[in-house]
Amino acid sequence: MTVIAFVDTETTHLDAEIGAAWEVAIILRDFDDNTPTDTEYVWQIRPNLATADPEALRISRYLERFAVPPHAEAAWTGYESGPVLPMARAKVVAAILDVLQGAILVGSNPGFDDRFLRRLLGPGSAQWHYRPYDIVQLAAAKVGIESAGPLPWSSRKLSRAVGVEPPADGVAHTALGDARWARDVYDAVMGGGAR
Repeated sequence: MTVIAFVDTETTHLDAEIGAAWEVAIILRDFDDNTPTDTEYVWQIRPNLATADPEALRISRYLERFAVPPHAEAAWTGYESGPVLPMARAKVVAAILDVLQGAILVGSNPGFDDRFLRRLLGPGSAQWHYRPYDIVQLAAAKVGIESAGPLPWSSRKLSRAVGVEPPADGVAHTALGDARWARDVYDAVMGGGAR
């Protein structure tokens, strides 16, 4: 079966040509004997804040959540309550490339995440499937276009329409919180899920 990567990035700007991803979360769904298994990954990368949009930093709570130690370029921050492991930026890039190899990206507005991931990883490095899937479009297809309402569709409204409560304020706009939300909406729409 195809590997699915539920992805989210937190960024310093809405424009990938100006800003950068400072937090990346991936929930990799792999299949062993047709049984799905989810593995969570979370990294933070020290960004250049010279072109950062203060509003983007406020929404993602950059100042209160950035955990990379002063001497490090990046860090593994995937433990719920555990150590932050300093890493070189090149090691984070290599790890993300490895995790996303051949995967289908799924997220809330995954085209946004795709652009920032491509900038982080470098030209020609994206080895994931060329067509990402947006949970908003999947949920709209599930409930019906008329029920979804006029464009632009609300991700929160459609999430509730398929039985998934959107992330709470303290969890929304964290890369892992939003990646988990994408996974939960995907599972509500498509059925199944990992154990």
